[in-house]
Amino acid sequence: MARPISPILSRENIARAAIEMIDAGEELRIQPLAKKLGVSLSSLYHHVDGRDGIIHAMREVLSGDYAFSAPRQGQWKDVLKEGVHSLWRLYSDHPRVMIHLLGVTIDEPDTLSLYEALVEALRQAGLPDEELLTTLEVLDAFAFGVALDALSPMNIFAPEESDSPLTKLLRSHPTDRERNQRLYDQGLEIILSGIEYRVRQRPAHPGT
Repeated sequence: MARPISPILSRENIARAAIEMIDAGEELRIQPLAKKLGVSLSSLYHHVDGRDGIIHAMREVLSGDYAFSAPRQGQWKDVLKEGVHSLWRLYSDHPRVMIHLLGVTIDEPDTLSLYEALVEALRQAGLPDEELLTTLEVLDAFAFGVALDALSPMNIFAPEESDSPLTKLLRSHPTDRERNQRLYDQGLEIILSGIEYRVRQRPAHPGT
């Protein structure tokens, strides 16, 4: 009698199965994940170190799926726009997975290289070192927030009073995907303008 064929298991297979579960609205639970893959818990643990290990594996896979390549000839703004766009696409396509990713420290080389490229672009823009990481976190939080906003109702505001200052504005305001896209485009432009403003306000010779 032929021996049964065991499922081929890898970190990528585990990660993709976990992403599929979470995207479908299921909780990230190890035993159901092992059952979904048709393997034992011990086989699963051979490839990932518990729940956090699964999350790290998911980030590895998604970093490859949403690989970022900095423009070769672009200015600092171009690099920031491309990098934030990569983050936004990842977060928007997998908002439920995104919540899990925020819970573990980033140590994956591909993911770190994206953030390092953004830091270098911010440095080229003229920001001082003490503002680089905070500004990077602002950009990441922006991409995260816009992705979460996409889960909002088609219309966010519903004022009951006809004389509410929101009522007239809502008549010409886009809804659904168009609204979320405008939020992203305008929000990023505001942040980039803010970076430019901060750079212009720096003294020519710090400390004088």
